[in-house]
Amino acid sequence: MTKYEHKHLVVQFDRPWFVVALMLVGLSAVSYGFAQDDLPAPISPSAGPVISGQSPKATPTQTPNSPPAPLRMQPLNALLNQPNANQAGQAQPAAGPFFTPQASASTSAVSQRAFSPSMIGDGFAPAPFKVTFLEGVSGIKGGTLTSVPGAGGSVGTSKIVENASPIPRDRVYFNYSDFNGVPLTEHGVNVNRYTPGFEKTFFNGMSSIEVRTPFASTLSNNLYVFDSNNGGSTQFGDLTIYLKQLVYTSETFAASCGLGLELPTASNTHVFSAPGDPLFSVKNQAVHLLPFLGSVYSPNEQMFVQQFLQFDFDANSNAVQTNNLNGGTTTVGRLTDMSYLYYSVGAGYWLYNNPGSSRFLTRIAPIVELHYNKSLTSTDLVSAPPQYIGAQGINQDLLNGTIGVTAMFKQNSTLTLGYVTPLSSIDHRQFNSEFRLMFNWFFGGSVNRFSRVQF
Repeated sequence: MTKYEHKHLVVQFDRPWFVVALMLVGLSAVSYGFAQDDLPAPISPSAGPVISGQSPKATPTQTPNSPPAPLRMQPLNALLNQPNANQAGQAQPAAGPFFTPQASASTSAVSQRAFSPSMIGDGFAPAPFKVTFLEGVSGIKGGTLTSVPGAGGSVGTSKIVENASPIPRDRVYFNYSDFNGVPLTEHGVNVNRYTPGFEKTFFNGMSSIEVRTPFASTLSNNLYVFDSNNGGSTQFGDLTIYLKQLVYTSETFAASCGLGLELPTASNTHVFSAPGDPLFSVKNQAVHLLPFLGSVYSPNEQMFVQQFLQFDFDANSNAVQTNNLNGGTTTVGRLTDMSYLYYSVGAGYWLYNNPGSSRFLTRIAPIVELHYNKSLTSTDLVSAPPQYIGAQGINQDLLNGTIGVTAMFKQNSTLTLGYVTPLSSIDHRQFNSEFRLMFNWFFGGSVNRFSRVQF
């Protein structure tokens, strides 16, 4: 086994298990302190619906000839903001910006405690373009000398699954990802990516628009063929916009669809043989179309299962320009990013789940996810002797695993820690490992976006 192979095996197996152990120890300690006596007892099905202003066991007094009094369900915020659901009849409505909608006749008190947090996600970017040179031409040795980032530049793309729910929500958020060993150079690059964003619902909460603005400490957009590291700099990535629409809802299941647009706001890439001696440039011009389907299933107040299916299509490719004898530039071809299929599925379970509590920490859930990334087309190639940019016949088939934990604070914010590790061979990896941190702050009072039944 070579030293290089041994290094990647250590990253693949040892480091994830170390992180898993730390997460489980911390999760167990916190959960034990909160879960002893805080979880409310379930309401007995035989107790019947809760009637406003009465004890759950109380029966309205009626005269023999009077019609039965109509049942009025307790307001949802009264059910969610008191210590024990069995005492909902004596609770007073709690003021707050989030828990304001009225419960319907089909809504049970226990079902309002369910909530599906955002998925954690994975991924960096499609494969970079490799640059090769003819043997012995212009004194440049043949072989692969550098890589040119594809879609998203050296910042990477933003898949829908990254800190997103199939349900439209009102929120602002911040994502941080620490990618180790991204193959943007021969020896890999560590990338620290930051993504502030927001999502706003409309059409009575059935639709939403989301905007992501990523930037990163990553590979410079000015590359040198003889520099194996090529330095680092802060780069702004491609602005991404997602439109989401709920298409089906029930008390335990919801499905949505939508379209994302990745706009070419990242910098162009310039390749030099030496300072002041440019070889060629790749213009960042491609607009990516990102259609998706999503669903969430929550059979009870503790468990949630979510999935996303997404496609990634390059709509118009990127121009490749070289210097001509007149001192100008000439477009010698266009590079098209590979088309992709992304499928992600994840599940979690609320070990501690007390949204009606007055505590600061109200929920804790471990999460496990699998992410499959499959290229639908091969890499592209532009011939501009003495260099060839790209390659033909190379495909990607990637599988990544994610573990993490989500904590909810009060009723309006979540914090998620996650770790992503490749489950594919070394040749097909987009990174060696990734640590991810996500924070969401929810706002708005027209629709309760925490409850799975309030769509």
